[in-house]
Amino acid sequence: MDLLEQRKKGILPQIDIAGHRYTVDIRLNELRNSDFPNKRLGLDEMVTSPDGRHYLFFYNRESKSILHASVDMVEVPQKAVLVEIPDELGLDPVGMARKYGLRDEYFLKMHPYKEGLMARITSIEKSGLPEYVANNQKLEGQPQQGMKSRKL
Repeated sequence: MDLLEQRKKGILPQIDIAGHRYTVDIRLNELRNSDFPNKRLGLDEMVTSPDGRHYLFFYNRESKSILHASVDMVEVPQKAVLVEIPDELGLDPVGMARKYGLRDEYFLKMHPYKEGLMARITSIEKSGLPEYVANNQKLEGQPQQGMKSRKL
């Protein structure tokens, strides 16, 4: 049975992210870990790539969760990688068509199903995160501007 027929029968597509299988659920706007369904990656927590056709996010391989970089991050996480996945049309064109009330095949010419979807993985060392953390470490040692202590 081809991927379109499987999808029409309700079988959701899957993607491999750093060796973990995730089920694509456009209706719920998430990727659900196939082995641990309580581990979910929200598409709304990911950043759109510059070309607008992919999502980017840091992924903690140990906790199977999205890692959010923040100004409080002063250590480079060792179990993390940078992940790039297709946008919703690349992940599940039938799911997107259904979301907008279109016929199942509507997006398939431009976005056909692909067998064995795999995320593109970039090591944390090449992701730009170490430089970001180093900058946070520098800033952590400096006093906050505009925060002068006053005696009452």
